Amino acid sequence: MENAKIKFSKSNLFRKAIAKDDGYIHFIAIGGIGMSGLAKILIELGYKVSGSDIKNNANIKSIENTGGVVKIGHSSENIKDCSLVVVSSAIKPDNPEIIEAKKQNIPVIHRAQLLEALMSGFGEEKKQFSIGVTGTHGKTTTSGMTAFLFEMAGLNPSFAIGGQLPHFDVNSKAGCGDYFVSELDESDGSIELYTPEISIITNLEFDHADHYEKGFEQILETFERYVRDLDKNSKIIINIDDAGNLDLLKRINHKNIITYSSNPELALHKDAVYRAVAIATVPNAKMKVFKKDELLGEITLGIPGIHNISNALAATAAVLECGVNFSQIADSLKKFTGMKRRFQTVGCYNGARIIDDYAHHPTEVEATLKTAKEVVSSTQKGRVIAVFQPHRFTRLANLWQDFAKSFKDADIVYLCDVYPAGEAPIKDITSENLCKEINYTKTFYVSGELENIAKELRAEISENDIVLTMGAGNITQLGQLIIDGF
Repeated sequence: MENAKIKFSKSNLFRKAIAKDDGYIHFIAIGGIGMSGLAKILIELGYKVSGSDIKNNANIKSIENTGGVVKIGHSSENIKDCSLVVVSSAIKPDNPEIIEAKKQNIPVIHRAQLLEALMSGFGEEKKQFSIGVTGTHGKTTTSGMTAFLFEMAGLNPSFAIGGQLPHFDVNSKAGCGDYFVSELDESDGSIELYTPEISIITNLEFDHADHYEKGFEQILETFERYVRDLDKNSKIIINIDDAGNLDLLKRINHKNIITYSSNPELALHKDAVYRAVAIATVPNAKMKVFKKDELLGEITLGIPGIHNISNALAATAAVLECGVNFSQIADSLKKFTGMKRRFQTVGCYNGARIIDDYAHHPTEVEATLKTAKEVVSSTQKGRVIAVFQPHRFTRLANLWQDFAKSFKDADIVYLCDVYPAGEAPIKDITSENLCKEINYTKTFYVSGELENIAKELRAEISENDIVLTMGAGNITQLGQLIIDGF
């Protein structure tokens, strides 16, 4: 049984205050974005940190540069001199380091347990005020914006985010200020561990079928328990443009619910506490912001997209609730250049712009392509070329029809083989078969190594095109291969 099947609840909170003169805190698969962020926070707090991973990457180099000790490859020898082992849901119990830790009676905890302990100050009375951002889509950008706003306001926050903030070139920080901003992962049920003072819920849709085997109802039940365990004085900032969030609101009872909306076409928009009305979505998103009936002012973002207006409104609401003034927020968001792998320009090839995005759910694919189409339409030049790598066979199987309909804003679609993320193949669930379902735009199935795919794309790309590489797997490497000519 994988750690993904852990039953997360308040009964397995980690509350031991780790002594800094104990052995190393060891992270298995330390190179991941979430694990590396926690490791760097501990190093900044003065702990000894070690870790292992199957290959080197930029996150590992950053950890080593700040004093962490990292071994490439998993071995029982790696946990020598360790006092605690941290794992994620991706780590299987037959990992040699887990086996050795159990032999030596070294505690093994999930990364969510460690993040919750950090947010809670290890249960001590003095702790930072925590803001947790969760939801199916947009939580990395929203948490990144929130941390960015606190940082730009000079409030020196702590933060742990599932993506790099290019402005600071980090994904985490142990700040000395009063606030701790965290991206809270809902994919494995560990959301139930957290009790932040402010929760932002961006949206709820069905995803992560490997964990939520009973479907969307199980997701709602999980979030219902999450809300039930929050402190009665905590605040929930929730997007009422989203149907899944509206389903959740029918099931919860909390006294401090703060709603937000960025879609004036919806009937509930006028009732939201915080409202945004889009002025423009490209080349930079711009909006008017209201609190109830009061116009607070206008905000221009450093990034495009209607979905980023919603993300920015959520972040704005959170920091306003913490006392940051609106003019400071508006000034800061002009300088926010986005998160790594969120509509991130990698470079140019043959006069075309190569953009990389983490989109791996149909809703995310649609939103990303819509933004790209708006950019192309605004210049009346070029095409949108989408290169998509499905992530996990279970996700593709459960959202098959949604994926088949999600590429309408692409002029050309290239579908790569499924990135398995450790999953076994499912009969007939292939990119080649999905390609046959997309009959409304020019679509090609491309197999093989990324270098071969890059070669095929280089022959197609023309001046003024936008080429979008999308997915949560190694597709992120494709853009640079196109630019460099591998």
